[in-house]
Amino acid sequence: MAAQPKPLHLEQASYLEGGGIYGWLTTIDHKRIAVMYGVTALLLMGLGGMEAMLIRAQLIVPDNHFLTADFYNQIFTMHGLTMIFLVVMPLETGFFGNFLIPLQIGARDVAFPRLNALSFWIFLLGALVLNFGWIWGGLPNGGWFGYANLTEVYYSPGLNIDYYDIGLLILGVSSVMSALNFFVTIVNMRAPGMTFMRMPMFIWALLVTVILLLLAFPALTVGLIFLFADRYFDTHFYRVIAGATPILWQHLFWIFGHPEVYIMALPAFGMISEILPVFSRKPLFGYPMMAYSIILIAFLSYGVWGHHMFATGMGPVADSAFSITSMLIAIPTGVKVFSWIATVWGGRLRFTTAMLFALGFILEFTIGGLSGVMHASAPVDMEQTDSYIIIAHFHYVLFGGVLMAILASFYYWFPKISGRMMDETLGKWHFWLVTIFFNFTFFPMHFLGELGMPRRIYTYAPGMGWDFWNFFESISAFFLGASFLIFFFNVAYSWFNGERASADPWNARTLEWMTPSPPPIYNFVSVPAIHSRDAFWVEKYGDVEASGLGEKRFNVDYLPPPSAEEIAGIHMPEPSLYPLVIGGAIFLAGLGMLVGWYRLVFGGLALLAFTAIAMSFEYINWGEDNPHQVGESFLGLDNRKLGLWAFIGSECVFFASLISTYMVYKSRSIGYPDAQILNIPLTSFSTFVLLMSSLLMVLALAGYQRGDRFWGTFWLFGTAFFGCIFLGGQVFEFHDFYARGMLYNSNLFSQCFYTLVGFHGFHVFIGVCWLITMAIAGLRGKIGKSRALSVELAGLYWHFVDIVWVVIFTLIYLMRTIKHA
Repeated sequence: MAAQPKPLHLEQASYLEGGGIYGWLTTIDHKRIAVMYGVTALLLMGLGGMEAMLIRAQLIVPDNHFLTADFYNQIFTMHGLTMIFLVVMPLETGFFGNFLIPLQIGARDVAFPRLNALSFWIFLLGALVLNFGWIWGGLPNGGWFGYANLTEVYYSPGLNIDYYDIGLLILGVSSVMSALNFFVTIVNMRAPGMTFMRMPMFIWALLVTVILLLLAFPALTVGLIFLFADRYFDTHFYRVIAGATPILWQHLFWIFGHPEVYIMALPAFGMISEILPVFSRKPLFGYPMMAYSIILIAFLSYGVWGHHMFATGMGPVADSAFSITSMLIAIPTGVKVFSWIATVWGGRLRFTTAMLFALGFILEFTIGGLSGVMHASAPVDMEQTDSYIIIAHFHYVLFGGVLMAILASFYYWFPKISGRMMDETLGKWHFWLVTIFFNFTFFPMHFLGELGMPRRIYTYAPGMGWDFWNFFESISAFFLGASFLIFFFNVAYSWFNGERASADPWNARTLEWMTPSPPPIYNFVSVPAIHSRDAFWVEKYGDVEASGLGEKRFNVDYLPPPSAEEIAGIHMPEPSLYPLVIGGAIFLAGLGMLVGWYRLVFGGLALLAFTAIAMSFEYINWGEDNPHQVGESFLGLDNRKLGLWAFIGSECVFFASLISTYMVYKSRSIGYPDAQILNIPLTSFSTFVLLMSSLLMVLALAGYQRGDRFWGTFWLFGTAFFGCIFLGGQVFEFHDFYARGMLYNSNLFSQCFYTLVGFHGFHVFIGVCWLITMAIAGLRGKIGKSRALSVELAGLYWHFVDIVWVVIFTLIYLMRTIKHA
């Protein structure tokens, strides 16, 4: 039996107090995890900024040899990877998302606190893998997009691309975990009365963002798995000589890559939609249309990836379709811009630093959006692709847009996070320097692009008309980088010495400002009841249209501290060391692959499996719906069941990407073997056994639900046994294929078959381990009628695995195409 966790000291005034270093390492408080994300991302922002300075130092004059060509490739690759995966996404979702989601929806924590901590540690260790080349082997050098076939071992023989591949796979695990957690939290843990149309716009933006993450990252994961197989197992997923095509990578990457643009942009839209109404002293204009436009942007984002590939020769039909969708997505984006302008129009404006950055966002993002609309036209895009116009465009969107929204959010929410105000004078200096030198740095790149300067060149000859603008941009970039020193100083100084912040220093509108600054561990003494949009504003003034200049009905700064009885009634998740250990196990496995020490790989995987099982038994009330393990739902849905359904949705995209690759490549495969090698009778028997295991799973659940522990456990063991029979049949089939000459890398058919069927078998193996663990727990009396939900969750996963196999069996075995010699 697991030991009782150490109690939290809920009487502490804020989440920042107590615990020491060990308390931070074991924390599962969403606010502390947010701070760790923020500190890590700010440090990496400094690294990414230094990489940008090196790029501009190299390009300041013609024929410069400050950097070698290879090191320049490493620097511009790492600058893109750092700013996208290690700065913007962690700040938006990991920092602001983690801190604000529970506070804005009236919850005490996220749905799965330990999963939240685990996602941070995996993110941190993935960032280390991505940057490990600074000390050994060289940094990734193929661009953040990693186009095949330049990433193959023949063209990139060092560790550079291995860091890219394994680092992004680890970071993808972290992102999907966070997305699952936030999705369940937002859908299932909103305070009573907070309907979808009463949610803050930032919550709307994050809800749609995490859905994009769940549905976009699996495609990139599949592409990275193929790249991993090509580099480590000598397969040919991107090699033309074997009948494959490098364009497969572009499709898989941009199916993720363009939703990724909105994964970064949508949270910024939500941030600005929270800041502008506060400093305009008006409610957000057109709230319903703003919410609907976010949904429409997300929907259309899956139909525009091809505009990154107009130069690949997709043909007029595909080009026309992607051109139309790329133009259409400008409509909901334009709705948001006009709504922001209408919110500001006629308002009683307060030009704080946060408001200035928010207004700067509208201007700079609009410029970037207008240049982006041009690229929806295939002929225009063909001229501008891979020129410096593209560099200008996405920096106006991601720096002038997204990063300015992040900076506005720092100045706006910093008092709530730290309990202190940032210095407004330094902040306004920061704003004007950033605005001036950002435009001086990136607007001339439009001119350079029209003058023919291509992307990703490390030097250029004099006399081409590029000298002046490159010199001008580089000097401006150095001043732009220096302006961020003001920001970093402001953050550090204000954290320790800034003016003490009241609970509601901005006279804000949303629930997070109802708590003290900084908030207590438990967020709310009692969960608020929501009766309208802008809930805190209505609580204060009684009218959502009120100017905010009248007498307040409610002021949190004058509320008495909670009583001992109120604190005693609050139950919060306890700290845990397991997330840190699991993150370390994943890091060890990834490091083992990089150095080729497979004992370290298996050791890391063994530690991962052991720790994951141990964490599931960490609390003595394991399996029950309790606030020590999972967050509290106010909608009557179980967080774990909703989370599993969300995970299954993401896995559907993963298998769809694998199946689609098989369907395309099976007809392109060259030579023997092909589908004639498949053993239909054996696999039909294995399929029957696997389907029958679903029946046993139903019987196991029924047994536990009626309190019959013996038969419930018996049928759990039976389901696991049938799963083992299926896996044994698969192992026998693979061994037979190898004996008959079908190696993993024989041709496209063999590698697609082994990858698809093998990953399904891995899912079955995970399910078998899950079932055996639960059956043993049942024997020990840890699963009873009150904990039957844990069996139901295992059953949902097992039925999903069975359904996926029905699809695979039908497409590969029953619909096989045999190519006769």
